[in-house]
Amino acid sequence: MNGDVGKMTTVHSDLTESFWDTTNTEPYPFYERVREHGEVVWDPAMKAWLVVSSAAARQVLQDDTLFLHPVLTMQAGGTYKQIRGNNPRSFFFLQGEKHREMHRWWVRDLLSPQWVAKYRADAVRPVIDRLLDALASRKMFELSRDYAERIPIGIFAALLDLPQQSDAFLAHIKALNDHIADFVSLAHSLKLEDDPSDEHKAIAERAVSAAQELDEILRPVVAERRGGTGGDLISRLWAGGPQIFADWNEIDTLDGCRRLLFAGVDTTTHLVANAYHMLLTDGELMQRVRAGDEKTIERFAEEALRLNGTVQFRPRRAMADTELAGVPIKKGEMVVVILLAANRDPVQYACPHAVDLERTAPRNHLAFLYGPRACPGATLARAELVEAVSAGLRRFPHLRLDSEAEPPVFRGFMMRSHRPLHVRTDAV
Repeated sequence: MNGDVGKMTTVHSDLTESFWDTTNTEPYPFYERVREHGEVVWDPAMKAWLVVSSAAARQVLQDDTLFLHPVLTMQAGGTYKQIRGNNPRSFFFLQGEKHREMHRWWVRDLLSPQWVAKYRADAVRPVIDRLLDALASRKMFELSRDYAERIPIGIFAALLDLPQQSDAFLAHIKALNDHIADFVSLAHSLKLEDDPSDEHKAIAERAVSAAQELDEILRPVVAERRGGTGGDLISRLWAGGPQIFADWNEIDTLDGCRRLLFAGVDTTTHLVANAYHMLLTDGELMQRVRAGDEKTIERFAEEALRLNGTVQFRPRRAMADTELAGVPIKKGEMVVVILLAANRDPVQYACPHAVDLERTAPRNHLAFLYGPRACPGATLARAELVEAVSAGLRRFPHLRLDSEAEPPVFRGFMMRSHRPLHVRTDAV
């Protein structure tokens, strides 16, 4: 059902509402209202261009020279530097060919399909099985808190082979990471481009303190693995890093560990929650996925990514006067690619708002971005989602929303998921 099924006329028209207004609400109706104005539309409150078409989004994401990853050009750039240990070689800051070299290393080696297959067997499944074992006797639980949140942080600890992996320790690691995520979401929303409020300053300060504490927790383990002889990810960072920088060091290795933590924990948590929300609120879809084979679950996972992927948008800064979808963009202006709007573009997808388990190109979406900055952990994230869904459905054949508990709401802004997900597991 994929393919070009229509054409969109670009109209330059200011909005009377802002993307910011969708915080903690279902944003998809807003995306469609923006689409009525065109593919690229000015948001006067954000002082940025909103990109809602698949074609324009891909154009922006593909050209990371013209449309720059903007963190160091933001008002919050100094805080970003502190969070990354003032390391100019952080993956977060690299540009051009050096970034591409680092990106290829992560995709083709560190998180290659071959290594992810090993991680899936040695880390992903055992972590998920342990969590399900702990929930097995419970007739009710909150799926987001008790399951989705605990999967990726457990996998992170397993991949790094951290010497301490207690529930309390992992909860503390996640809490620190959450402080950083709060700041990044705020900065990417462009709310720090003007004078920050006292509340926003406090969020930035908490993020810096959390990053420093995370470094202190991880530094002894990183130093101990300097020989690079093990199969854990810390050792593999030490072993492969010198091919990127000849003088690869402890700070670079710490940055790699923190990248895996930041990029892989919150995103997977929200994704698992959203996938389960889709199943729990659509009985027919639940039946189809339960009755299908692993390929069915994989196709469902791609539709969950397309329709309700974690990261709603990514900002970019235009580095020269240009034109996008017929709209003139000035040098220095911000362009906000709304990934989840592009993933529901009727020009790109037939029945764009519907789950279609038979799409001819199920991975043809932007949940993991596109181009030179596409998520290097996509293969791992897909494996985690498929295992989290398939194992949970096997373990709980009567899984359903608890109709007497607080209903879920689509919370967040940059990263969103439906919470809480109070479920029952007993027979109806």
